[in-house]
Amino acid sequence: MREAREASVMCVFNKSEHIKILVNKFTKIEHINTSMNIESIMVRNIFAGKSSMIIRVLLSKPSKTWRTRDLASEAHVSLGLVSIVTNRLIDMGFLVRDRTLRLRLRKEEELLRRLASFYDLNEWAHRTYYARGKLYEIGTRLVASAEGKGLKYAFTGPFATDLLTQYIRSAEIHTYVTNEDAIREIVNAMNLEIAEIGGNIIFLIPDDDSVFYGLRRITDSRVGEVTIVSDVQLILDLFNYTDRTREAAERLLAKEYVRKSEHMRLVRLAKEYFERKGLISAEPLGIDLDPRPDFVFLDPKTDTYVVGECKNSIAKLETVDHLKSIVSVLRARGSRGTGVLIAPTITSAAMKELSKAGLEFEPIERVEYGLHKRRS
Repeated sequence: MREAREASVMCVFNKSEHIKILVNKFTKIEHINTSMNIESIMVRNIFAGKSSMIIRVLLSKPSKTWRTRDLASEAHVSLGLVSIVTNRLIDMGFLVRDRTLRLRLRKEEELLRRLASFYDLNEWAHRTYYARGKLYEIGTRLVASAEGKGLKYAFTGPFATDLLTQYIRSAEIHTYVTNEDAIREIVNAMNLEIAEIGGNIIFLIPDDDSVFYGLRRITDSRVGEVTIVSDVQLILDLFNYTDRTREAAERLLAKEYVRKSEHMRLVRLAKEYFERKGLISAEPLGIDLDPRPDFVFLDPKTDTYVVGECKNSIAKLETVDHLKSIVSVLRARGSRGTGVLIAPTITSAAMKELSKAGLEFEPIERVEYGLHKRRS
């Protein structure tokens, strides 16, 4: 046994992916008859490494249904890895397959908490510096320096949370950058001082680009327009950092899933509204709608598909563009199709674009009133 433990072992994978273990010391070959893929052997924890990127994508687009190939493309990983991770998520109850065999996420809050339990912001390489001035002024200068040099960055942690929600006041700025060269350029441009303790700018250098997935631009009166990480990444970065940031992460989680619950309620109302108008819930035959709408109905009188998008806030141009892209897929495949946007209100620019495309707008108030009238 002792000699066997000391022997050097090399694994060779043949075309049938069976494993041959060559024990050099004994010049003896053992064959293990198994069809396990090497990638499956290497994936010990789906919540770490490249596997976690698949989960980030799923969590960032929780209402989307996925084909395996599309998910692999979006996450920039292999089909084999997606198959391994999604099968495990199905076994854990976080994924199901719909009637079209697409993958659909469920229990996303629980999945995000599970991912956060394996994540530690301090694992990334980081460099700490000190800048003179008030924190928001420093943030403004940092953005000007990074964007002026075309450098990729993204605020995260308490500072990003403060800009986004004001749930927490920050004493320092955490920002992701791509590498050491980017740090040097910003340090030189801002004339920053190295700080062992008491620093107020912490540069984080991730091992991969996963932290940059889903970046968004926000505008804050104190710093102007800046780039921050996605909600998923922000919650991960806050979750295990300090007790105060854990509280902020919990509030973000609560806000996100209240928003989702409200959206699902609106979709249910919209579906009931159109069903009562005589439309039939139906999927267009032979047409793969991507991106997916909130609902699809068929008007039996005109043989026209009606796709719908719901918003709980003011509808803007981006929502109209999303609806137009779905309708264009229908029309390009020879089906008669139109679209309806349901929201509390809509900007004038968005309404103009909606009308130009021949699509409709239904205020939430009209939908709720129509249902109430029919019920009574």
